[in-house]
Amino acid sequence: MSIDTNLRIDAALIKSKIIDSISSKLKQRDISGLVVLFSDCVESLINVHIAKEIVGYENVNLLVTRGRFIYKAPKEKMSVKEINQFIDLPEENIKFINMEGALREIRRIFYEKEPIFHDTSPLLNYNLSYFLLRSMAATEIEEKTFIPPIKRPSTSRERFIQKTIAYHKSQIRLSVLLAFLLAETENRSVIGSTNKTEWLLGFFTKFGTYHACDFLPLANLYRTQVIQLAEHLKLQKFLTTKEFKRPPAYNFFFGLNSKEVDQILVRLESGFTVQEVLHETSFSLEAIEKVAFYYQASNYARSVPYIPIF
Repeated sequence: MSIDTNLRIDAALIKSKIIDSISSKLKQRDISGLVVLFSDCVESLINVHIAKEIVGYENVNLLVTRGRFIYKAPKEKMSVKEINQFIDLPEENIKFINMEGALREIRRIFYEKEPIFHDTSPLLNYNLSYFLLRSMAATEIEEKTFIPPIKRPSTSRERFIQKTIAYHKSQIRLSVLLAFLLAETENRSVIGSTNKTEWLLGFFTKFGTYHACDFLPLANLYRTQVIQLAEHLKLQKFLTTKEFKRPPAYNFFFGLNSKEVDQILVRLESGFTVQEVLHETSFSLEAIEKVAFYYQASNYARSVPYIPIF
């Protein structure tokens, strides 16, 4: 029997186990509601459906980050309608943030009223960081050979790229502050949306959105399995109209789709060597080595915080 059969799940059973597990934890802590971080991905939608079954739809808050953190406010009414065709939450429970919005909302909640002053510009401009990064690494990005610096940069160009990525990550972490402020002032817990494929490859920001949270319901499900759970929850429309319109990160980094990446990861997790994966699959050595590299290099991000054993 092929190890690929491990990627097939009983979606109904898995959903039930996730709900039971989180419900028991919330009961122990006497928590009455949940905050779900949302960024236009199917994992977020699944988490909303799970949260609704655990605490009821009126006790679920959705914190929406509209793409990159930009100064211009998102078109909230259009976005509410677009999002609610998949999850059906009370409109007042769906909150939208960008960089300035997050800072303003933090002040509003803290002072329990609208602030008497407003920011006129973002403190950290993620869009600027993103486009500077694109321009600095344009050739590599086009040729699909760009790898963000993991070790200490040695050139001024590498130092600039690393600083740009650091700015980007700081923006992602900002929304986590708001999520926990909302949650802790209303006796709620925060749900993040990282799946196992992203978790094993380090495709998340350490202490950022989808990582810094109380629960990661999907972090034990490969991307392939998440799609099966989404289909069970009747989210096919989202999958066909949104999820696959833009090239996923897996294709960009490895030249593989998520199912193919999962077929490599499930073997690496089972103790296969790169050569054994190569022998058992039809993927190129370059792609397998790259997946294996990210799998090993991102271990530090999964093992946080580090506690010395003595």
